[in-house]
Amino acid sequence: PQILIQDPRTSTPGLGLLLWIKKVYGDRSDEAWAKLSDRIVTVSKGWSEAYGLFLKGEAAMVLSYTTSPAYHIIAEQDERYAAARFSEGHYQQIEVAGLLASSRQQALARLFLEFMQEPEFQSIIPTTNWMYPASLERSKLPPAFRQLIDPAPALLFSDIEIADKRRQWVYEWLEVMAN
Repeated sequence: PQILIQDPRTSTPGLGLLLWIKKVYGDRSDEAWAKLSDRIVTVSKGWSEAYGLFLKGEAAMVLSYTTSPAYHIIAEQDERYAAARFSEGHYQQIEVAGLLASSRQQALARLFLEFMQEPEFQSIIPTTNWMYPASLERSKLPPAFRQLIDPAPALLFSDIEIADKRRQWVYEWLEVMAN
């Protein structure tokens, strides 16, 4: 089937796909990209553009999150969308919040970060950002989340390795996609 993906230079899901392919295929990732490129309809700047095209029927598949079907199940009562399960595992996208040393509101920022860890805050993440919260038990997730695939095993590179290799891996991707 045809697929819509995002550019790893401008999209975190696109970067996640780049990292997943590198993690799974290693030195043979260029071969994986070459094989996949025949099925790629569009490489969009971001997730919203690609997902919008997918919803309009531009391709049978779109690079998205394993939690995307939960939105359709809960907000639209539509169960026809599903995430693909990869036996190799799924690359984790971890979103963070932090406190800048240069902040003039250190105390307020600390309070907000603490508030973000509260059960009340964590409980709204699944149905507002459509992702897994950091500290909410799976049993307390909305029932639709139990219908989702289990994204285990989680694949990750270290921050150091990404910082060291990201440019090279993006360049390799650009080379393959240009051909």
